[in-house]
Amino acid sequence: MVITIDKAGRLVVPKPLREQFNLTPGCQLVIEAAANTITLRRADDEPALIRKQGILVHHGTTRAPVDIGEFVRTERRSRSTRIARDAH
Repeated sequence: MVITIDKAGRLVVPKPLREQFNLTPGCQLVIEAAANTITLRRADDEPALIRKQGILVHHGTTRAPVDIGEFVRTERRSRSTRIARDAH
């Protein structure tokens, strides 16, 4: 992916990357340089799992210690209960 720096020295992070890493206006980034590489990373310790449209979504590289099978079973039970309750 190629981006261009404007005359003011700004660059735009493409929308797919902003969504993937949950970068929102006001979000702070740390910039690091090494050899011929520039790296950007989030400055805060936001959790790896965030809720989007009612569903937990993993973003970034941090791994959460989650038992996926148990998580799915719990979510299914919760949704079934909510759907049954809302149907009445």
